[in-house]
Amino acid sequence: MMKPRDRVLAALNHQESDRIPIDLGATIVSSITKPAYIALKQYLGLPSEPIQMLDYVQQLPYLDESLLRRLGVDFRLVQLPAATAPGLEIFEEGDYYAFRDRWGSKLHMPKTGGLYFDWVDFPIREPAMAALDAYRWPEPDPPELIDRLAEQARLLYETTDYALVGSAVIGGGIFEQPARTMGLPNFLIALVSEPEFADRLMDRITDIYIDSCDRYLEKVGRYLQVFTYWDDVAGQDGWLIRPEIYRQRIKPRQRRLVEAIKKKTPAKLFYHGCGATRDLIPDLIDLGFDILNPVQVSAKGMDTHALKRDFGRDIVFWGGAVDTQHTLPFGTPRQVADEVKRRIDDLAPGGGFVFAPIHNIQAFVPPENMMAMFDTALQYGVTPISLPKG
Repeated sequence: MMKPRDRVLAALNHQESDRIPIDLGATIVSSITKPAYIALKQYLGLPSEPIQMLDYVQQLPYLDESLLRRLGVDFRLVQLPAATAPGLEIFEEGDYYAFRDRWGSKLHMPKTGGLYFDWVDFPIREPAMAALDAYRWPEPDPPELIDRLAEQARLLYETTDYALVGSAVIGGGIFEQPARTMGLPNFLIALVSEPEFADRLMDRITDIYIDSCDRYLEKVGRYLQVFTYWDDVAGQDGWLIRPEIYRQRIKPRQRRLVEAIKKKTPAKLFYHGCGATRDLIPDLIDLGFDILNPVQVSAKGMDTHALKRDFGRDIVFWGGAVDTQHTLPFGTPRQVADEVKRRIDDLAPGGGFVFAPIHNIQAFVPPENMMAMFDTALQYGVTPISLPKG
């Protein structure tokens, strides 16, 4: 049996190992929501514990070690919440719980039946330079919090064999965060009608991210095997914006950030982009990203066999375990297991695959299906190309 860190490094370097590495909760885009987490622990008979929240927006808890060990997870997370600054205060507003994120935007979640927080009010209300001049820009996390993360990382690196994953991107991506600061329709319009405003907004966000990543990686970067970044530029059927706008306006700023990160850490770079990202992959490879997540197999063009054939030598696929829009929530455990085997057959040969759910496991997914997913990965994911199919 290989140690988890060695197993992960083999996969990230496109080499096969004793089994495929498994992730749950190593990132804030490959974890499990609070209701599903509670249901899974109850199903497994694991002891309950006071739940601490990692990410209020997506309702992600910090995961208990007993669950991570039971599922064979090879990673541990070393980061603070992205969207919410330390000292978050949730308040009541009519039928909703609400808070303001570190960028000054308000989010709310229904008190009854709410599953996550939505952005509903924004500090930048018009695409005008004066609005940027008056805006109160956020600051990176304070040194004492980074020092605490550095000590956590050092202890995990020196006393365990897990691969460590971190990030210091204190918001959405360079395309996403403007939408969270002024609303998506307004930002999309500004990209076309007020390009100088949009460029200045994205430049300042990029500068803040580089500053935040520099401070974090100066202390933590030496211990990390993976550093994560997220930016959704695609939807279910393709690009959210014209590819030429992405390549002319977004990609150069992503490149600035990637180059800054690479100066501070040897960690592999992880790009999270939901939806139909097949046409984005060559750009990610060109930028220097090593990993694509979540591999949304239900989106247009995201056939796992074709992705591995066309890009498997150049990028690691992290996710893609089973269709989370259909099979995982609505299929039977047998159907889940059968699809997991097929995805492993497609993505694991030759290395370059990390097994993970496609984005975060949502409420109401049956625990039986969750366990069918992870147990099949543990059993079938052993030296996958030597296993009989079926």
